Amino acid sequence: MIEFLSAYSVQFTTFGLFAALVLAGLGAPIPEDLVLITAGVLAHQGVLDLECMIPLLYVGVLTGDIIVYSFGRRFGYLVLRHPRVLRFFTPARQERIARYFAQYGNRTVFLVRHLAVLRAPTHLIAGAMKMPGWQFLLWDGLAALVSVPLMVGIGYFFADSVIVLQHNIRRIEYWVGAIVVLVFIGYLLLRYRDVWWTARQEPVANPRHEQMFEKVANEKGRGLR
Repeated sequence: MIEFLSAYSVQFTTFGLFAALVLAGLGAPIPEDLVLITAGVLAHQGVLDLECMIPLLYVGVLTGDIIVYSFGRRFGYLVLRHPRVLRFFTPARQERIARYFAQYGNRTVFLVRHLAVLRAPTHLIAGAMKMPGWQFLLWDGLAALVSVPLMVGIGYFFADSVIVLQHNIRRIEYWVGAIVVLVFIGYLLLRYRDVWWTARQEPVANPRHEQMFEKVANEKGRGLR
């Protein structure tokens, strides 16, 4: 990617990086971190201006996220009502997800911004669950303020070791993602330990229902006679 982009003009390279980040936000199989690191390497080589590139890359990252969120907010109701979707996301499960986003949507959007696999689906669900747009943009933007300068800085300051980084960045991302998911699961287990670890009680029979069933059975028995 670095050799390909550095061979063309600055304008084409800038547009290519911006478009790649937008497509990555839409869920395309383009590693967002690799694009940001590539921008840092090109800035280290003097191909791009670092101070001008970081704000542009930041806008590119947010653009893809906002498009996915807007699609979910506009068409999420139709998607969630599709028969195939209802097999996995039943109305009861959708209601639980909606309550979850109402309570924990902020931190979820912030954390998932750093997980490539879950990023686009979570943004789509956030829109479908009608998470306020300003809230989504605020927390997604705060997360991008961390990830964009960090990855561009890694490419800029460690440009000489970029080949090693390219081989290890995916492995690092998987480990970080696994740690975040384990911490989140541990938090849920502790938060709802009474629900998970409490023995399930059998429902108590309602005397009124029993009397009703007996009455219906007696009437059917009389009819047979």
